[in-house]
Amino acid sequence: MTQPTDPTATGGKVIDLIERLPPRQRDELEKTARAETQNTAAGIADATTGTVRLSGEVGGQDMPVFEQIDDRPRPGLRALIPASLTNPDAWRHRRDVLAHAAAYHTLKSPVYLWRIAKLSSIGLKSEVSTAFSYLFVTEYGGMIREARKSVKDKDGVYDNSDVAQLRAERRGIGKARRRENLTVLSATGVTSYVALVVAVAELWGMALTVPALLPLVAALVVFGLREIDRSGPVVFFDQPAEAPDAPLTDTKLNEALRTAGILREDDTIQLTSPVLAADGGVELRFRAKGVTVSMLRAKSEQIAAALDVSEDWIDIEPISSPGHISFWMTDTDPFAGQRPSPLMGLNGPIDAVEDGIPASFDKRGRAVMLQLLELMALVGGASRAGKGLVLRNLVCGAAFDPRVRIRIATGKKPAEHSVYTPVLSTYMHKQSARLSLLLDLYEKEIDERSRYLARKGRSTPDENDLAEMGIELLIIDEAADYLDSNTPNKARNQMAEELTGKLDSIARAGAGVGVYLVLAIQDPKKGMVDTRLLANLLERWCLRVADATSANAVLGSGSVGKGMRPQDIAREQAPLGIRKGAEGELLTKAFMIDQNKKGEAARLIARAAAIRDQAGALPSQRPDRIEEALIALTGLSTVMGGLDGLGDPAPAGTRTGPAGGERPGILAEMLAVFRSAGDPERLRTTDLLAGLAELDPDTWSAAALGVAEGDDAAYARTGGGELRRAIDAELEGTGRTLAARGWTAGGRANGYYLREVRAAAGIAPE
Repeated sequence: MTQPTDPTATGGKVIDLIERLPPRQRDELEKTARAETQNTAAGIADATTGTVRLSGEVGGQDMPVFEQIDDRPRPGLRALIPASLTNPDAWRHRRDVLAHAAAYHTLKSPVYLWRIAKLSSIGLKSEVSTAFSYLFVTEYGGMIREARKSVKDKDGVYDNSDVAQLRAERRGIGKARRRENLTVLSATGVTSYVALVVAVAELWGMALTVPALLPLVAALVVFGLREIDRSGPVVFFDQPAEAPDAPLTDTKLNEALRTAGILREDDTIQLTSPVLAADGGVELRFRAKGVTVSMLRAKSEQIAAALDVSEDWIDIEPISSPGHISFWMTDTDPFAGQRPSPLMGLNGPIDAVEDGIPASFDKRGRAVMLQLLELMALVGGASRAGKGLVLRNLVCGAAFDPRVRIRIATGKKPAEHSVYTPVLSTYMHKQSARLSLLLDLYEKEIDERSRYLARKGRSTPDENDLAEMGIELLIIDEAADYLDSNTPNKARNQMAEELTGKLDSIARAGAGVGVYLVLAIQDPKKGMVDTRLLANLLERWCLRVADATSANAVLGSGSVGKGMRPQDIAREQAPLGIRKGAEGELLTKAFMIDQNKKGEAARLIARAAAIRDQAGALPSQRPDRIEEALIALTGLSTVMGGLDGLGDPAPAGTRTGPAGGERPGILAEMLAVFRSAGDPERLRTTDLLAGLAELDPDTWSAAALGVAEGDDAAYARTGGGELRRAIDAELEGTGRTLAARGWTAGGRANGYYLREVRAAAGIAPE
């Protein structure tokens, strides 16, 4: 049955049933409909995560107008533009290619000028010869000579009738050709052009004569190329891409891979992105039929030779699969010079376990993170190879993670590690018996941690567990002095075997409960570290060594035969080395932290100490079951390096640390003064100086500053100047500053704000 509002049922007229309702019922119906519609709109908005706007006027009344905003991203115009046109690295590579081509052709310009002159002369000679032959019908010359040779009478006398006829034809054809319109026009054009050039030379000199001659030269070059091209293809401009110093392109890489025997003559790589200028070099991302990363790495030496660069100047990595390859090349030594540590610009603490420590950089200049997670490592290298710098990056980086308790045992050079003592929970020098006790306590600690995790139903700790238990990092430098069992001293050999067994136990079980171990040896030799311990040190870092035997002692037997050659690293390349771990082998160089000339390690440790101080994680601020047990067993303490911070145990209860107990740094001292005052928003300089004098009277008291007691103005002036110099010295090279500021609220005063001191110390705002 047809509805009443259907136009076909009412003769084309639409009937509005609402108009037939009484006014009161119509108003009530509209209100109800409006309320239901608003509820429906809200439901639509909730269902689509869009928004609904109810506004507008329809028919003289406020009615709901729905505007649903879709949050789904829509492709814009930029998404339609190819990446090759929007990637700045791609444009940078194009700019480099164009710049090289311009320089290449500029240097080749004398060669090109000679070629132009040669081709012009050939073209001139060819066209003049052709014109002469055409106008004077020289082709008849050969015909006349043949006629004179072949036609003779019975008596051997020439019959000149044919020759005369040919000569007559030649004269007639020549006269006709010289009267042709094309000949006349050509002669007129050449004469006019010559006259124009002469006029230009007379009026304006050679400055405009040379440009006026360019059309003639260009025409002659074309004629010359045409003449030479008859005998074979002609190359006028050399290809800049074929130059040894040309930027890397897909064409150049194709040729190199063919030369290395990886690609066949008709095969090419297929780029998956534009060629990029990246990381100080050029990167090509490509696929090639049947080519994998391992194939390229196996022939990296041949590829480098084909590209005429050192093997260290290329880098090959997989992207999404072994067949999707990133090939990177630079035209300079990627490991030349030193690079400052990223720690120098670090702001706030780090997660040394999961995120890692920026300890070195790779060929592409990218920071290589050294994660404490499951870190059981062996670092080896000859004298002056950079082993100490590797450990410096490790210790300074770990110091910025307040959860990490750092302990160091060294066999030689105690002063090398004394700079770290403000953050060292344990530091000992040549204390084999004490080290043995320490390892006993570590084994007990590992067992207790395992039980703790078992009670929680977990086999490995999470972040909360690590925060509660703490993270243990034990570094044994000059490990051969502790572990070499091939000496004439039987007692020492026995101790070495005992220490090896305990370290092996820690290496096997420690990583799973937050206990990590690093051994460092100098001039490694086979057998110096027992093979059972080496088997559990999965991270290896070999710097320059004396020979292949030493390299295999660090990296593992047969490593040199597989292409790893740290014995070939030059002395001036230190601290360059090879890292071998779960991710494979990596050529890497430790970042520079210059302690001898710039005191950078001391500044880093001071900033790390300030962060630890804020977290209550300095060696003297939190319980330490291991060191407390050592003190209970021996009555001696090696907290912060023991006596004078040089690794010699101090009697229990004696203040330990460098130089009789120097504070970690001026910023840490200032934060300590703020904390003792209840962490106010700001402190006057005189109040800070008074607090610093309590911490270190030998430096900050009035007498130490040469100011008379009671002269507050002189004390503030002199002490304030010394305080500014101490702050500037500690912040040198960090890019941060801290200055005194004045204020009037609460009385006129000059001093420092707590938030600014914290920021200068590298502590992130709360």
